[in-house]
Amino acid sequence: MQTECAPLSSDQKYDVVVIGGGVNGTVALKELARAGYRVLLAEAEDFAAGASSRSSRMLHCGLRYLESAHPVRDAITHPFRFARALGMARDAMEARAELAGDAGVATRAIELNFPVWRDGPFPRWQLDAGLRLLEKLGPAEPGLDRRNLSAAEARNHPIGRHLRDLDGLRGMVSFREYLFAAPERICVDNALDAEAHGADLRLRSRAELRDRDADGLWRVALEAEDGGTATVRARVVLNMAGTWADEVGTFGKRLIRGTKGAHIVIRLPEGYADRGIATLHRGGHPFYGLPLGKDRFYFGPTETLFEGDARGVHADRADVDFLLAEARHLLPGLDLGHRDIEQCWAGVRPLTEDPAQPMGARERRIHDLADSGFGNVLAMTAGPVMSHRSAGRRLLEEVRGRIGAPRAAAGAERPIAVSGQSDPETDMASREHAQDLFGVLVQRSGRVWSGLVSREDAMHTAQMLAPGLGWTEDRVAQEVETFMTRQAREFHVPWHGENGPDHPGPTTGKNQ
Repeated sequence: MQTECAPLSSDQKYDVVVIGGGVNGTVALKELARAGYRVLLAEAEDFAAGASSRSSRMLHCGLRYLESAHPVRDAITHPFRFARALGMARDAMEARAELAGDAGVATRAIELNFPVWRDGPFPRWQLDAGLRLLEKLGPAEPGLDRRNLSAAEARNHPIGRHLRDLDGLRGMVSFREYLFAAPERICVDNALDAEAHGADLRLRSRAELRDRDADGLWRVALEAEDGGTATVRARVVLNMAGTWADEVGTFGKRLIRGTKGAHIVIRLPEGYADRGIATLHRGGHPFYGLPLGKDRFYFGPTETLFEGDARGVHADRADVDFLLAEARHLLPGLDLGHRDIEQCWAGVRPLTEDPAQPMGARERRIHDLADSGFGNVLAMTAGPVMSHRSAGRRLLEEVRGRIGAPRAAAGAERPIAVSGQSDPETDMASREHAQDLFGVLVQRSGRVWSGLVSREDAMHTAQMLAPGLGWTEDRVAQEVETFMTRQAREFHVPWHGENGPDHPGPTTGKNQ
């Protein structure tokens, strides 16, 4: 069974080296490979190791780009800013239509509800006008299914009956939204599609941009996790490392402004399935309650500046306390407490460094780093999951504009060998390059999103993977321990019991 990516030796030449295996890096790789370019993906860890698998999982319509306390005045006094917001909203609607209608991308429709209070941030007319504008900006299908609920209708709604200040509730605006079921799978599937069209994949290999050779090709140094090294050369380099984009080279300027977004998972009563709620929290940023599956519901995100290494980022006690307080404020009728929180997660958004926006610019930007002495090196910042396909097409155009059409015509898709494994998780190791238990249970199968994986289940999976991966009994035990420790750090709720706030919580029980 082949589990390693294709061996890589020094001095191999590529048209493009893509650095970063998130959703934008892998979709660029796929577009380039399908067009016939010779491409390599270098990823320091595993597919979807960063923000791509730690987002709010929304394929949103773009309404948030139109949010403003004074929409008419702002449109008049800041016309260019308003035009950019309209463009982002249009792009969001187009991405929504493209992805929601694609059976190859797992999405599901939900009913999203925006309550309107007498003292609330937005009046009902403004929300309704924003949705009408989105309907004119974007494709007709899938529709928004926009509805205006009266105060009485809102109070009788399965979510509305638990809202705060029912006497001050003026109504609710309801519309159709979509959620990604498994954004990390998009990264894996993009990479495998690219590999089938000739791309080389190199996981667990940190890339560093060096210098140009006598032929004008960029040298990219690769350092594998096991200590092995290689240097490859490329005509173009795409820095798609997201939160870690500033580590790829010394560009003389900062690319990324990271903000942390945390979420908590709670079981809610019947009636919340396939329904969500949207508002602004008391700090003025968007706040959502969304169905994760069955009776599991998640609240978030936080919005705080993040400095340092985003590897292993997790929701801390301050994040959890804030999110719970906002959920309790929004839905006091549920009487939520720490006891109800089953799980949490956090990610770091790779937004654009912009002196005019201390929290980072959210507009997707492609940076031509030629002005920093890095000709034919491009970087992307603030590229959300929902717009990844348009990002891939744009990057293909950028590459073609710099080095022309590929020297060889696009080849036919390479046949993929069938492993013959009946167990899908074993197949993930054999064909999808999973090299550890975390890569199977999180990035590829998404098991952790259905509830924390028990030690027993982790051991069962590790034992099934062992023959194909050559794991000894000791290695199996090590893999399980490593997985449980990482799961506790990244997905457990900070413990509030006798062991103190930083204890990872119990490791036994039906969902542990």
